[in-house]
Amino acid sequence: MVKDSVCNMEVDENTKFKSRFKDKDYYFCSIACKEKFDKSPDKYTKG
Repeated sequence: MVKDSVCNMEVDENTKFKSRFKDKDYYFCSIACKEKFDKSPDKYTKG
């Protein structure tokens, strides 16, 4: 399990909601969290 970077919910790595940013994969609980991340990834990542 990994944490959704937007809402901090625990998410299975097999989720269909996934984005890649700066050579790292990020996983999301829903399309809404994925879209928020995709609009402003720097806001949800540490650097």
